[in-house]
Amino acid sequence: MRHWIFSCKQITELISESMDRKLPIYRRIGIRIHLMMCYLCRRYKKQLLFLRTVLQAIEEADEKNGEVLSQEARRRIKNKLDQEKK
Repeated sequence: MRHWIFSCKQITELISESMDRKLPIYRRIGIRIHLMMCYLCRRYKKQLLFLRTVLQAIEEADEKNGEVLSQEARRRIKNKLDQEKK
């Protein structure tokens, strides 16, 4: 059986990762169990969801106004964030 008890630090990373891709079932279960017990991680998830929603709304507003990053700029930003993550 895979390890599914995670620390708060691991949970915050997994919560963020889960917003970008689907996690394996044992990790999703581990997150749920941890969130049932840890109000700080629940708060973190709620704040992260709020930020994601606000940023999506800003991006949509910018697109309507014609202010859009080029695909090249988006790629450079994504690559830089991926490098910093490692």
